[in-house]
Amino acid sequence: MTSPQDPSGDMGTKVLFENDRVKLWDLSLAPGQRSQWHHHHNWYVTVVYSPGQLRVDFVDGTNEVDDLGPGAVHYRDKDSVHRVVNVGESHYANIIMELKE
Repeated sequence: MTSPQDPSGDMGTKVLFENDRVKLWDLSLAPGQRSQWHHHHNWYVTVVYSPGQLRVDFVDGTNEVDDLGPGAVHYRDKDSVHRVVNVGESHYANIIMELKE
């Protein structure tokens, strides 16, 4: 089991593609389901394909909740440590594209 002190979990549900430049993950969460605590070692982009309400829990105890519509795109900085929780009433899913250095 991962924790904020051991964020060694996967950042997505499954790997879709990987080469020396990018790694694509699918993140799929049922209502109430959460990801493992994980550390983003690379910059990354997310693209929502199944909209919903997602809470991001950070290691410092803070969190943020976003209503994410289909096609929403977000660029995120590397070195983020967090987990995500589907706090909505419907299935949520996105694609995570890690940009390798």
